[in-house]
Amino acid sequence: MFDQIIGKVPELSKLESTVSDLEAKHADGQARVQALAVKTAQALEDDLNREAAALNSGRKVPNASEPGLRQQLEGAGRDAEVLARRLALAQGEKARYLATHHAEILSLLAEAHESEGQRVAAAAEAALQGLLRRFAAEDAARDLQRRYPAPALENSGSPESMSIVFGNLTTRNTGGENRGALEGVLRQLVAMGDATVIEGGAEEDDESGENAA
Repeated sequence: MFDQIIGKVPELSKLESTVSDLEAKHADGQARVQALAVKTAQALEDDLNREAAALNSGRKVPNASEPGLRQQLEGAGRDAEVLARRLALAQGEKARYLATHHAEILSLLAEAHESEGQRVAAAAEAALQGLLRRFAAEDAARDLQRRYPAPALENSGSPESMSIVFGNLTTRNTGGENRGALEGVLRQLVAMGDATVIEGGAEEDDESGENAA
């Protein structure tokens, strides 16, 4: 929860580490209790079956294994209960610290939020510039095909199958990328950092291409 600021607050780091360590130990203790409970129940069944078989055959009743396992189970249950109480105390201490240093923690989190936003924005800006260059290359290729179409080849082969698209031809119905959505997401990420004016865009490139025509 506080990974981004934990190094700046040593006391909180210690409390967080203590809570995490006790959570892991408590989970292990509960798992041990559950495992011993299953073993103890099974041992009781086995002991009763062995005792019944021994009495029916006139043999000496073998030593029971269930009492020893039950003793281990009781010990494990006590250990798990102690760990639960230690965990509750540590969590309470952490909660009191956070309540006392509320403003300081919020300030550090705000700094981390701004810093991470700057990193996201920088990466998004680089990606956006690359995306706009990619769009420009697509538009240039489309404009070239429109102005200077390749000569039609003489059709000397068999007819080929055709696909018909009803309605307007868009990136949605042709399986292509949604340029506006891609650009919009990146611009939102760029906005997480300092105000940056990014020139160009799919619509502007299309308009400039039409004006040039």
